[in-house]
Amino acid sequence: MRSRAFVFARALVFASVVSALFSLHAAGQSITDVVAQRQQRMKAMAAAVKTMAGMFKSPETYSPAGFKDAAETIRRHSATSLQADFSAVTAAQGSEASELIAAERERFAQLSDDLERYAMAVASAASDSPGPMPQDMRMREGETVSGGPLAKRPRNAANEAAMSAEHAFHTMLGICTSCHARYRLRE
Repeated sequence: MRSRAFVFARALVFASVVSALFSLHAAGQSITDVVAQRQQRMKAMAAAVKTMAGMFKSPETYSPAGFKDAAETIRRHSATSLQADFSAVTAAQGSEASELIAAERERFAQLSDDLERYAMAVASAASDSPGPMPQDMRMREGETVSGGPLAKRPRNAANEAAMSAEHAFHTMLGICTSCHARYRLRE
């Protein structure tokens, strides 16, 4: 026998899906369009991560404009933009998104807001210096990324501002991993 909370949660998810379908129909978008749009944004963020990771791996390839543009791509597609991408439709055919997103809106929103914060930290820590990546952008002694992908991250603006670009980058990647571990379906 299912608990009342389980039945209520399923009814809430069903009501959300029905509401989303009506809003999509009114906006002239299909579920396929929504899924394709958010997949494109996810691919843009993945490409941005790959760009920055390449520069950390080979500092001689560092480009201030390219680095900042990559960080800005992630910032633009996170927070309210990411939340909006999953507001009307979460799980759908052709999507790897879990219905758990709809059930855990606040937690999903917090992860997407954290993603934006660290993308901004990465962008602001970037140097405008021409030539190879400056050493002050690299991880410093004593800076460690710990706690694993599901760890709680303290919200301390002073600590974030003092982070190297590489430390903020790794923290941002941890947020991506946390979100995917919790909300992305596996085959």
